[in-house]
Amino acid sequence: MAFLKPIEIRNTGLVTAYWRLTHSQTDYEAGIVEFRLCGYPDQDARAAGKTPLPCIAFRLSPEALAIPSLHEVTTPTLYAAARCQPATDGIVWFRDAVDC
Repeated sequence: MAFLKPIEIRNTGLVTAYWRLTHSQTDYEAGIVEFRLCGYPDQDARAAGKTPLPCIAFRLSPEALAIPSLHEVTTPTLYAAARCQPATDGIVWFRDAVDC
């Protein structure tokens, strides 16, 4: 599971098109899950084990994830949230991303 969406990295001219969930951490006491989608130039770079370019981070509550409890977090839930919730920088990056 991953997203295809070209995004220029920090005004560098480098474009990342393949985005994959690489990290998630749940803080039950604080009531949030933090996760990151890391980018690669393309799927082949990821498959070749290349180092990802900078990640886009999210920090969301169960309400933002549309689930009753953090115990119900799944990988598809995180991808769905990344489509409609802002990242920690306040931008909704993946609204029009293509699944791959």
